[in-house]
Amino acid sequence: MVRSWIVKHKHLLVPSLVLGVLSVYFFYICYLNFSLTSNFYCTDMYSDVLYAVRAWETKSIFPDGWVFGNQYYVIATPVLSALVYGITGHPALSMAIASVLMTLGIAVSFLWMLKPVFVRLEERLIALLGFVALTACCGSAIYALNGWQLFFTMCSYYACYLITAFLCFGCFLRRRDALTKPRVAMLVVSALLAFGAGMQSLRQTAIMLPPMLALEAFAQANALIEQKKLQWKPLTVTLALCAANLLGALLIRLLHIPRHEIFSSAIFLGTQELSASLESTRRHLTTLLTNHESFGVFLLLAVLFVVAIGYFQSKRQKEEDFTPWNTLIALLGLSVLGIAVIDVFTTMSVRSIYYFMLFPLLAILPAYVYRHWRFGKPAVFALLAVLVVLSLRTSVLPSAKQVDNARDRVNREISELLVEKGYTTIYSGWNQCEGIVIASGGKLTAGFWDRSKEDVFRPVKYLCDPSVYRVESDKCVYYLRSDNREIALETAQRRGVDMKLVAKYPEWGIFLYEASENLMAADGQP
Repeated sequence: MVRSWIVKHKHLLVPSLVLGVLSVYFFYICYLNFSLTSNFYCTDMYSDVLYAVRAWETKSIFPDGWVFGNQYYVIATPVLSALVYGITGHPALSMAIASVLMTLGIAVSFLWMLKPVFVRLEERLIALLGFVALTACCGSAIYALNGWQLFFTMCSYYACYLITAFLCFGCFLRRRDALTKPRVAMLVVSALLAFGAGMQSLRQTAIMLPPMLALEAFAQANALIEQKKLQWKPLTVTLALCAANLLGALLIRLLHIPRHEIFSSAIFLGTQELSASLESTRRHLTTLLTNHESFGVFLLLAVLFVVAIGYFQSKRQKEEDFTPWNTLIALLGLSVLGIAVIDVFTTMSVRSIYYFMLFPLLAILPAYVYRHWRFGKPAVFALLAVLVVLSLRTSVLPSAKQVDNARDRVNREISELLVEKGYTTIYSGWNQCEGIVIASGGKLTAGFWDRSKEDVFRPVKYLCDPSVYRVESDKCVYYLRSDNREIALETAQRRGVDMKLVAKYPEWGIFLYEASENLMAADGQP
C-alpha cells in the first residue's frame, strides 16, 4: 500500500525533499534572528535598529535630526522594523521579525521571477535551494560583509534591492502581457518599489536599469531590422520601471535630507590605474565566493554546469520557448557586469557584497540542467548536497554555536550593570559597544567616535541623531579597550576632564569610565 502511494505521488518526492531542506535553513535563520544575541550586531546593524525606533517615534521614514550614511531608508528592512516596533516595543526583536519577513520576501519574489522560465515548481525550488545554500556556503552570519547578510540582521542593506530586482525582472520577462488586467497590479507594485529603491540608493539603478534598457534596445532594434512593428507594450513596461527608479533618485535629491557620503564619487580612472583596479575587482569576487575552502569544489562543479548549459543552448537556441531563459541569464549577468564596470573603471568604492546578483545567477544553472538533461539530475543533486553540507560545516553550525557564548553573556552583564547604575548612554569606538546596547533591549543608547585611535572622542555624526552626543555627563559612560585606554585617558587629562573607573573586565580588555564632562559634546581636537 505504501509503495503504491509512493508510485502514485512520486512527482511530489523532489519538491517535498527540497522544501524540507529549505525549511531547515528557514528555521535556522529564525533561530539566529530571534535569539537576539548581541554577537551578531556591528555598529551598522545597531544603527539600523536605532533608526527604526526613531522612525516609529517620529512617524516618519526621515526622522528629524537623523543623518543617513551611503543610502537613505525608504523600502529597507529598518522601515519595516519601525512598523513592527510599534507593536512589539522591543528594538532588536522588531528587527528580527522584519529580517525574517524580508527573507520570505526574497524567496517569494525569486520564485515568482523564475516562473516564466521554469514552469514546474520543483525546478524553481531547486534554484531557490541553490541560492540559499550558495549564500550560506560563501558567507557567515557573524560580522559578515558577504552573502549571509542577505538573510540576517544586516539584510537591511540588500534584501530590498533583491526583492525589487526580482519583481522588476519578473515583470520584464512578462512584459509582452504585463499590461493585462491580472498582471498590471504586480507591475504597479514593482514600479513603486523601483521608485523607493531609487530614492534609497543608486545601487539599485546600477544593477537593474542597464540590463533592462540594454535588452529592450536590442529587442526593438532586432524588430526593426526584421521590419517588424515597434513593440509598444514591452517598451512601455521597461520604460515605466526605469522611469520610476530614476524619478525616485531625482526626488530624494530635491528633498535635501541630511546625509554623509562615506564613499568616494565615481570618477573614471586613467589607463595607468586599470591594472590595479582589475586586481581589486578580482579580489572582490574572490572574497565573495571563496569563504572557507568551499570555492574550489563549487568552481569545478559550476564550470561543468556552464559547459553543459552551453551545449544545450546551442541545441535549443531556435526554440521560441527558450527565449525567457536567455533573457533571464542576460538580466542577471548584466547586473553583475554593471557593478564590475563601476568597480574597474571608476574610483567608486565597491565592496564584495555589491556583486550579490552573482548568487541568483549561479543558482539558476542547476535548475536549468535539471530541466533539460535527465542524465544531469544526479549531478544537480550531488552539487546541492555538496553545497548544503559545506554550508552546514562552515557557516550554519559555527554561527549557531555563537548564539549563547561567553561574550554575549558579558554584554548582558555589562548592560544590566549600567542600567542599574542609571546610565542611559554609552560611547565607544566604532564596532565596540553596540553589543552591550543591543543586550539592554533599548534601555541604553550608543554613540561612536572614529575608528582611528588618534580620533578618540571625536564623534561620528552619521547613521545617528547627533543629539546623542549631548547627554548629561552623569548619564553617559565611556567604553575603552586596552588598545585605546591610555590615549583616551591622556586626551581627557589634556582637556581638564576627570575620568573615574566604573567597571573593568580585563580578561576581555574592557574598561568603563565616567567623565566629569561630556567628552563627546565638543567636536574639536584636545
